[in-house]
Amino acid sequence: MLVAFLLTAAAASPAGQAMSRGEQLFQAAEWAKARAEFSGAVQRDDRDARAHFYLGRLALIDDDLETATAQLRRAVELEDTVSGYHLWYGKAMTQQAMRTMNPMLAAGVMPQLERAVALDGRNIDARDALLDFYSMAPAMMGGSTDKAREQAEAIARIDAMRGHVALGRLAVRAKDSTAVEREMNAAIALAPDSLRAYSGLAGWYVSQKQWPMAFATLDRYVARRPGDPYGLYGIGRVAAVSGQELERGERSLRSFLAKPPKDAAGPVISTAYLRLGQVLEHEGRSGEARAAYQQALASNPRNDEARKALP
Repeated sequence: MLVAFLLTAAAASPAGQAMSRGEQLFQAAEWAKARAEFSGAVQRDDRDARAHFYLGRLALIDDDLETATAQLRRAVELEDTVSGYHLWYGKAMTQQAMRTMNPMLAAGVMPQLERAVALDGRNIDARDALLDFYSMAPAMMGGSTDKAREQAEAIARIDAMRGHVALGRLAVRAKDSTAVEREMNAAIALAPDSLRAYSGLAGWYVSQKQWPMAFATLDRYVARRPGDPYGLYGIGRVAAVSGQELERGERSLRSFLAKPPKDAAGPVISTAYLRLGQVLEHEGRSGEARAAYQQALASNPRNDEARKALP
């Protein structure tokens, strides 16, 4: 899920440094107030690496990849020894390279992620991102199945649940259904109240068009955590992609949008409206679908998928 990408690895302050007011606001998902704090910090001192780092994180949350990359690059330039700075700079470059199809940006990702891991071998999110790079990049750019598995095994030694999820993602890329189910279900058994593995397993079933299995996986989570709106969003997403269980999908998405989580910034709300529009289109309600797509663009003008859906 988009929000998982945006919010993981939030802790990035160097050891021993107290959390600033801006960081407290960031952790509390008070995005606008946090941005004001860090913007003021940069105006007072442009060499404040932590302020640039969080401005980069906030730009990512706003789906402003150009600003995110610039701010995170500045943080790395100012303070090269913080693992989280390199991780998020690598993540921002990854997203921007995917959007712009820029191979020069893509080539710069691996050094940042490897540096993040070298600085802190227990940074699971850095190892996770490096695993994704190794498993998806071509060999000429540093991709390696063996290196990806090494990262998964290292993650497993730190956190068994995250290790199973990592191995499950490698199985997804290998199209090994048995291994995907084994690893993701093992992760669910270890952390049955965490959405991460349910989402990964449901995503696999969606890719295989096994719609009943995708719904059933998310239903397992919702049964345990009925108050988590992201579980409802997941059901709505499967309905939008599959064209099945449309009434439940619409109900779930409207519930999510009526009371969105505090950490759901514009791009997350925009994606929910996009999915609602797709559900409504499946139901033949083109006028309502158009209104949902317009809401998606109002929440995030960079939502190209919603723009393309409008006639």
